[in-house]
Amino acid sequence: MSWVTWLFVFGEGIVPDGALVNLGHLFTLMVLAAGSALLARRWGQSSLASGLVALGAASSPYVSVWLQHPHATTYALWPWLALGVEALRAGGGPLPLAFAAALLIFGGHPETAAHGLILTAVLAAGRLRSRRALLGLLGGLSLGALLSAPIWAPFLEQLARSATLSAHGGNRLSPGTLVELVWPGWLGHPATEAGYRGPGAWAESQLHPGLGIMALAIFALRTMPGRALWSVWALCLGAALLGGPVLNQSRLGVEAALILSFAAGFGLDGLRAQLPKLAPARLAAALGLLVALTGASARARDQHNLPWAEHDPTPAPWTQALKEAVGEGRVVGLGWALQPNTGALVGLRDLRGYDLPVSRDTERLMAGLDRRVARPWFPIESLSPESTRLLRFAGVRVVLWAGEGSPPPILSALPELSLPTAPLRAYWLDAEAPRAWLASATTQAPDAEAALRQVLLGQASRARPPVEAEPIQGVPAPPTPIPVSQDGGATLQLRLLGAPGLAVITEAWSPGWEAVVDGVERPILRVGGAFMGVPVAAGEAKLTLRYRPRGFTLGLGLLSLGLLSVLGLVLLDFSARRGHKGS
Repeated sequence: MSWVTWLFVFGEGIVPDGALVNLGHLFTLMVLAAGSALLARRWGQSSLASGLVALGAASSPYVSVWLQHPHATTYALWPWLALGVEALRAGGGPLPLAFAAALLIFGGHPETAAHGLILTAVLAAGRLRSRRALLGLLGGLSLGALLSAPIWAPFLEQLARSATLSAHGGNRLSPGTLVELVWPGWLGHPATEAGYRGPGAWAESQLHPGLGIMALAIFALRTMPGRALWSVWALCLGAALLGGPVLNQSRLGVEAALILSFAAGFGLDGLRAQLPKLAPARLAAALGLLVALTGASARARDQHNLPWAEHDPTPAPWTQALKEAVGEGRVVGLGWALQPNTGALVGLRDLRGYDLPVSRDTERLMAGLDRRVARPWFPIESLSPESTRLLRFAGVRVVLWAGEGSPPPILSALPELSLPTAPLRAYWLDAEAPRAWLASATTQAPDAEAALRQVLLGQASRARPPVEAEPIQGVPAPPTPIPVSQDGGATLQLRLLGAPGLAVITEAWSPGWEAVVDGVERPILRVGGAFMGVPVAAGEAKLTLRYRPRGFTLGLGLLSLGLLSVLGLVLLDFSARRGHKGS
């Protein structure tokens, strides 16, 4: 629901992708800069100082490093939440805060949104005193939650099914990265994936907002607002160094660097007061140029500065050959031969996913492939007879290996797929592994763990898959592939074969899936502890699977309530204004 998403919804196929990406970046920076400038003015800074704050915000580390990601579109709304708090302090209503909170959540990155809401609560604690303003804060955040419910309600539903939420938190900033505050790029930069030699990893180490902002922010220590802003930033940096549960707290230091831009605005106004004989416009222009140049220098190696051809390179020819060979089947790489999200860029369907949290069903499946369960990539170190059975059952056709020397014995016994220019080797595990098939009979398992164990131990197969329900007592026969006629991601359509049995689909089982066979709803069974199965009868021709989590339906209902609440508040405000005018 972010503006970047809408740009692609309406512009894809009309405007080149590179132009759409750049438009999204430009709008993100404009939203952040405009909100920062307005907030600086609300805090009493001059128009010249607020312009300098906007320059600093547009080159602040977090938005720049993550400009290619949803982190940035979420982060850009932070100043607007603060403006909503300031509106409440001035006696205004909760609508500005509500809309800012909703857009923050629509930005697309829940962790950044959570940090934004935490900082908003800190600001409100320091700025709001009256009961009316505090009630407005509660009402504004509640209304924002209602308006954004279609985003967070299904997300929370997935969190409830996950056992790995805690695995995403606890990260902490390495103390060695603090040298970045002395000079930007001291440790190198990880965005180019070369030259980074410092402690820690990825963007959390990019703390420096630019020498111009840093110098003016230090000058602001002579003022009370400047000291208050430095204190908040220091608290965020301390939290990043200490780490914490649930959220990736290591990012708080670089996220909160935006605060130093506001301190720099107070520094400029203080400097003008100390040098009254200098022309304000010339001083501001010189310092603005300094901020712009040093900010650009500090961010010179961030991802958005890479040439488009380097950021989005043309896939190597061998990847296309691999994709065509695999077809609708899946691939996996041993070790780090293939990362799931990298393979997806060239159209390969990995059995694994990327990032956390994931469902308990996914954790169970990954543990069956490799007991180490190394999150978030879930690499498979080596094959065993058990994991090989599971890979075949899951529709994996090709296994990739990037080691040196002779391949492991299990791989060497498999036929090799020729990819002459590839930096890895590919082996056919099951060239005919179907994505979906019809099983005429099933076995019964008491629970998901037992069903997965049956597959691992060879006690079940595609011909007789294990389900947690009454078994189908059909005549065992070889499984027959079912063609997938339409794949929309959240919607799958399959052409049934007209025979009775269980239609098995090697997509992750989840309570959010709904099945309709020839217009009639059917239950979805969990197959093999991880996949989906739908009972079908003789003569039936079409199976449609739709992913519609209950949280999304609930979210739509809450959105309707939020829209009615907005309408009610607007009418109350209009009525109050008319009454005031009449009196």
